[in-house]
Formats: sequence, structure tokens, C-alpha cells
Amino acid sequence: MSTEKPVRITRRGIERREQIRTIAGALFLEHGYEGVSVDEIMRQAGGSKTNLYNHFGDKEGLFMAVISQMSETFTYGIKDLDVSMLPLKDGLERLGRQLLTVLMEEHHVAFQRLVIAESGRFPAIARTWFEKGPQMARHYFAKAIAPHVENGSLRQGDPRIMATHFHDMIVENLLSLALLGQYVSVEMQRQTIDDALQTLLHGWTVRNDRTGGTL
Repeated sequence: MSTEKPVRITRRGIERREQIRTIAGALFLEHGYEGVSVDEIMRQAGGSKTNLYNHFGDKEGLFMAVISQMSETFTYGIKDLDVSMLPLKDGLERLGRQLLTVLMEEHHVAFQRLVIAESGRFPAIARTWFEKGPQMARHYFAKAIAPHVENGSLRQGDPRIMATHFHDMIVENLLSLALLGQYVSVEMQRQTIDDALQTLLHGWTVRNDRTGGTL
């Protein structure tokens, strides 16, 4: 039977870990994985490389920790938004605008470029980004859509599929433009969301056969 005691990380240790991860994240975004050395990370963070190895194992482990943390930030703005009391159009519009506000930030565009550049070398980072980024955003969209399917105001269908359609319609083209270095204005974001909602709600909404009105 092992007599080893679990390693306890102190508050100072947690702060040190976050400091290393933050500095490494900025360097990876600017220079890519290969362009950053452990020596440079620790030169900026201070201390010995032992700190990095103790917290993250190696450079690859640190890189994965950076990707995981940054992926979660995509949905920080929408996960706590309560749109349950809003009409569906207004709720999705609010969620969509908040998501695009985050995605179009220069920091996040640089992160997307990093994931694309390094996913061939590290397939796990693409999975991490997808699960914590786009997939989680779709989850929150589906959460907003589901009650309207249940109460009959939307056609019967899978809210997750509806959420995927909405997410992809508002994100894919604008993100592609941003990745190509083009400026994506707030007005472009709003127009894209409005167009997506007009198209999707026209197909989703249950209508009265006699009047054509929404139930």
C-alpha cells in the first residue's frame, strides 16, 4: 500500500502556475509553439524551469493548459446571460451579439490562428477548442431555443441542431474574414445576426394555417 501523501498546491503555487500560463499564452499567440522556448517563458516569468515542469510536466503540457484555458473564454460572456424571459428572437440576438463581440477581439482571432496552425501537430488542441468553444456556445443557444420547442411556438425538432444552424450562420463567414485580416464592424455583426434570425425563424416558427400568423 502506498504511503505517498497527495501533493498540496499552496495559494502561492496556484498564483505561480497562473503567472507562467499567462506569460506563455501571450508568447504562444505571438510566436507560435515552435517559436517559444521554455527558457524564454521562464526568463519572463522569473524563477527556474523546475516550476514549469512541476506544474505542467513539459512545454507541451503547458501549451495544452494554455489552449484549454483560452478555449473556455469564448463563452464567458454568454454562459451567465439569462434570456429565459425574452422572446426567442431577442434572446438569440443578445447571445449572438455577445459571442461575436468576444470572437472578433484581436486576442481571440490570434488564438484561432494558433489553433489552426498547430492542430496538425497536436490534434488534441483542436478537440479541446471545439468542445469548450463552438460546442459550448451551441449548448447555450440550444438552452435558449428548447423551451420554445416544448411550448409549441417552434416546430418540433432538435434544439441542438437549430442551435448549430444559428451558430454557424453568424460565426463562420465573419470569423473567416477576421482570420484573413479584414475588419469586422459591429454593424456587420448585427446585420449577420439579423439575417440569420430572419431566415431561421421563418422556417422554425409554427404558423396558423388560416391566418399565417405565429402561434
